[in-house]
Amino acid sequence: MAESIALAVLENLVHMTRQDFPRGYVCVAAVLPDGISILNEKDLRKQPALADLNAEQLGDWWLDSGASAVQQVPSLVIAREHNFLLNPVHSEFARIQVEPPAILHFDERLFERS
Repeated sequence: MAESIALAVLENLVHMTRQDFPRGYVCVAAVLPDGISILNEKDLRKQPALADLNAEQLGDWWLDSGASAVQQVPSLVIAREHNFLLNPVHSEFARIQVEPPAILHFDERLFERS
């Protein structure tokens, strides 16, 4: 889950080509309620046992540990922006409110080459 719709679009675009022009995409917003457990990747990495794990290993540890319902991770596309990983087996997951999907149209200019 991205911090904003714009970030979600950019996170997808870095993996697309003109031939992959997206059709049929929807945007699903989720609301994280006050008090839900959120861990920051940076804080997790302060723990000596987790410091040297790669991103996939850390994500696996986080899911398996049940340490929180949400993990905040930095976007690699836009500095100082974040994505949020949701743990569907965490007891607080059911508190996350999901809004109805909305059709998302990509502007074709995003795929123009200069």
